[in-house]
Amino acid sequence: FNPGVGFVRRTDVEHLYGTVGVIRSAAGLGLQEVQPYVEVDHYTDLGGRLVTRQALAGVGLTFFSGATVTATAADRYEVVDLAFSAGGQDVLPGAYDFREGSVELQSSAGRPFSGSVTLAGGSFFSGDRRSVGAAFRWLVSPRLALQGSADYNRIDLPTGASNSSVYAGRIKYGFSTKAFAALNVQYNEVTEQMVTYARFNVIHGPLSDFFLVLTERRQLGDGGGVLDRAVTAKVTKLVSF
Repeated sequence: FNPGVGFVRRTDVEHLYGTVGVIRSAAGLGLQEVQPYVEVDHYTDLGGRLVTRQALAGVGLTFFSGATVTATAADRYEVVDLAFSAGGQDVLPGAYDFREGSVELQSSAGRPFSGSVTLAGGSFFSGDRRSVGAAFRWLVSPRLALQGSADYNRIDLPTGASNSSVYAGRIKYGFSTKAFAALNVQYNEVTEQMVTYARFNVIHGPLSDFFLVLTERRQLGDGGGVLDRAVTAKVTKLVSF
């Protein structure tokens, strides 16, 4: 099986997954609901060798304002067969057992302006990782929406330490109920690359669309320039009989 269009993260494995949770009202504590849960992922290769295991426990709190707080703690086991780079540092082959936790605060998404902050940290393969993330969404008007995010990671491994940040922004605009435009820009500090994705969409009939898309990947800094660029047009037409 070759997942040519994606959506399958790993091949040549057997995956077992289980989760159980409870949703409880907690009005006495000023909360709309409390949702504790646990989940387990268990991956083996086709020979039965354990290659990944993650046991996660978490709790989600929902306030009457619509704000949420989610806290998780995870115990992970990973087998690395081939060395790879994480934040510019090498993770060497071997079996790793490590733990990490995170807390996310999200304001009510039902308001014109909303945002979130995420803090995470713990052991990471043979070292440690600390990360901070923030995002916002601003509904400027019924036609215009702005989004932005920033993620910072500090990774310490025996091969060295590195800092990395990823910044992203998005603009969405509706000309009418049948014409829309969106612009996405992302910058990766480690690779010093900026990716741009722009899309224009017209609905010319029921379930029938015209798309015009521009994608570009650009290297910034000394000796930079466009690495690849593509313009794509797509037309769909629903025919019913």
